[in-house]
Amino acid sequence: MALTAGDELRIKFDITKVFGDTAKSYIQIASAALALPLVFTQVILGKNVAENGLRSVGVPCTLYGAWTCFLLAIGFGLIYQWSSIRRVWDNLHDMQRTQENANQPGFRRTKGILHFRSLNLSYFYFGMVGFFFLGMLLFIVFAAGLLQGHAPHDPGAVGSGVC
Repeated sequence: MALTAGDELRIKFDITKVFGDTAKSYIQIASAALALPLVFTQVILGKNVAENGLRSVGVPCTLYGAWTCFLLAIGFGLIYQWSSIRRVWDNLHDMQRTQENANQPGFRRTKGILHFRSLNLSYFYFGMVGFFFLGMLLFIVFAAGLLQGHAPHDPGAVGSGVC
């Protein structure tokens, strides 16, 4: 049994909403993870680091890498959310566009608005998930160095290469 256009659009919307909610969760966790190394370092290294800043003891490359990965995960997640909802929006208005309403807001095609009509949005989703987990791995390496008792600037620490 074939789906009607309306049923197909409702299913697409429901699926897009579920994936968008998941992307929102990754964005929120990655945002919180940006601050996690600072709190973790303050607890392990003490008040001196809190007062003088993390730069006073050196910032390891793994921490810069983790921050970069979390920011990229947030960026890919935001692009995925916007583009997936935009695709459903475009599908809905393509179905409802007529000669009479083609130039009205919501139905007209606005120049300058990005459309990923043929791009597989899974690339953005994969970028979000991949960079999130790479950021977590780099944070774990950073935290392992601190837990082993090495300051971030200690050349003998795991993942302690100061950038």
